[in-house]
Amino acid sequence: MLDWLTRRWRTKELPEYSALRSVPNRGLPPELRDMEESESFTTRRNLVERDLQQPSRRPPDDEPLFTELLEANGRGVVTMALDGIQCLPVFSSPFRAADYVQTLLTTGPSVRYLSSTPLQLVQMLRDVERARIDRFALDRCPRCSIFPVCSGSAMKTAHDVLAVWCIHKATELARADLYFGYAKESARAGRLEIARDVALETAGHVSLEDPRLHLLLGELAVELRDRKLLREAKAFLRFLHLVRWERKLDRVVQSGSADFGDAE
Repeated sequence: MLDWLTRRWRTKELPEYSALRSVPNRGLPPELRDMEESESFTTRRNLVERDLQQPSRRPPDDEPLFTELLEANGRGVVTMALDGIQCLPVFSSPFRAADYVQTLLTTGPSVRYLSSTPLQLVQMLRDVERARIDRFALDRCPRCSIFPVCSGSAMKTAHDVLAVWCIHKATELARADLYFGYAKESARAGRLEIARDVALETAGHVSLEDPRLHLLLGELAVELRDRKLLREAKAFLRFLHLVRWERKLDRVVQSGSADFGDAE
């Protein structure tokens, strides 16, 4: 997976939405902000976290889960400056790592991708401590200037890093469901521009790998007669090998109108 992704990255094939490049932060409708700050959303997010902590859902300690960046010249790991200290960016998928590289590391030396298990990440955190790197950020959003960081020295075991993963992933999944649901209902209500902007914000800041977002953006592109957005949505579905979703979008294109339903 990582070798394949690295080859694609080197040929600059990772898709992107040009609308996100021109306007990285679109904000959210006040109504959606209120929904995210509600008690019901907090309850939902906590339920997702508890589910991820179940033995049947918890990732194994010794199987690849994280992705880090290495300088291609072999000089070491890629870090980022944070208030005068160095912080290690860690990603929960190679696609998130590639998005970070394509968005923020457009100049400078090329990078390689390193896949690590939770156990290996703990060891890496011990290793970088010797270089006075005691902070790491999980899935640092390349379009946000503010992001949470964790103490590397506090990560003593694989259980510790998986606890961070569960907290982060629960927030991501709950937020993606909330934002997508709002965008989809907005589309069905004819508020196409609002639906498009929320879907773009979700793809750019929450979950680049969610197939629902790319299908929805493709459907919105059909309704808005936006050929560029349609091409970009299809490019994402193809890049992520989401054949069923791409076929659904093709049917929408052929019919000329969207029903804003799920892929069949």
